[in-house]
Amino acid sequence: METPYVVAPRLNTSSSLGQALISMFKSIEVELILEGAKPGAVKVIVFGGCAVHLYTHHRVSTDVDAEIYCTNIHHKLRLQTLLAEFPEQFFDEQSGRVMELNYDLQYNTGFGPLHEDYWERSIPLAEFTAESALHLHIAAPIDIAISKLGRATDQDVGDIMALLRAGFIVTTEFRRLALQAIDMYVGNKEPPASVLTNILHDYLETEVDEAY
Repeated sequence: METPYVVAPRLNTSSSLGQALISMFKSIEVELILEGAKPGAVKVIVFGGCAVHLYTHHRVSTDVDAEIYCTNIHHKLRLQTLLAEFPEQFFDEQSGRVMELNYDLQYNTGFGPLHEDYWERSIPLAEFTAESALHLHIAAPIDIAISKLGRATDQDVGDIMALLRAGFIVTTEFRRLALQAIDMYVGNKEPPASVLTNILHDYLETEVDEAY
């Protein structure tokens, strides 16, 4: 399903964090190749701060929030364990420190609202070709924003605002898809709905103020 954009989303993996993320999953790609896995045998989609970073670079993250899809649950658990066992170090230019990128074993996409068409909107990383056994996708900005409505920490709200300010999300589409996702959400629907209303109000008010 196509979503209109003010600005077409662009992934920038040139930063140290971006390269660390690629390196982390390249190690899994090598494992799959050695096992003789077929193209697309494993599909991974990344949400969270790492995904926001690839779109905006407004902050770094040291956790990889990702969902792995493959037919064998034991294979999935083994891949998750491998990812968690070998964190990637990277140099954060902003703080001047060496940091460690860790795969979050606790993450799952049920933590917050999520629209059912999120995979169709996700963007594949060019570093993992169609012929690769591993297809690594980054969730679309609008789906990252929707997923962050559940927990809605100050950092989550800041990430949503960064994606909105970058022009990657049309507010009317955000409202429409988010409400659809919240309607299907198994948790308490009121908090994410209120967060959505407040974020859109604050963002649109800021946009009006800056126009004058």
